[in-house]
Amino acid sequence: MLNHSGTRTLETRRLILRRHGISDADDMYKNWVTDPEVSRFWTWLPHKNIGETKALLAGWMGEYARPDYYHWIIVLKHINEAIGYIYLTAGDAADAVLSVHYALGRGYWNRGIMTEACLRVIDYAFAELNAEKIESWHHIDNPASGRVMEKSGMKHVKTQFRPFPDCERLSGSYRYYEIANPDLRN
Repeated sequence: MLNHSGTRTLETRRLILRRHGISDADDMYKNWVTDPEVSRFWTWLPHKNIGETKALLAGWMGEYARPDYYHWIIVLKHINEAIGYIYLTAGDAADAVLSVHYALGRGYWNRGIMTEACLRVIDYAFAELNAEKIESWHHIDNPASGRVMEKSGMKHVKTQFRPFPDCERLSGSYRYYEIANPDLRN
């Protein structure tokens, strides 16, 4: 069973992972929510105005009262700017399996930033939340996301078609990955 503790600030050498604030809207708008390449594999479309971004933030921020809500903005320390986000979701309440998902501004791709964030979140999930397993998946046309998963210690377990009836552009083959909590292995 998971030990829910809510979204806490996490840190790495280059990053601060913290709760979202309404003041993050400008960085989000500038760095990723308006970019069609970043939203390509998400159900959301590029934002047309800052109001959309603020509404999204307000929704995320409203969830922080829940102890089972884990959603971080990624801040690059040396510029003190929000450059992406990462979050965990839980499946069945009795299950100790979490899924990790993320998005990063295109100007920060291929720098190891998302792997650094993902490794920290996985460590938090295992050490603090007592997760048994972390899983994730990516569309086969987004192999960079799979490289993040692999560099974060996840192993490919299957590839299968996944339909998205409400967002047909996302329907396709997906690669699924997982990593087990090393402290719980027999």
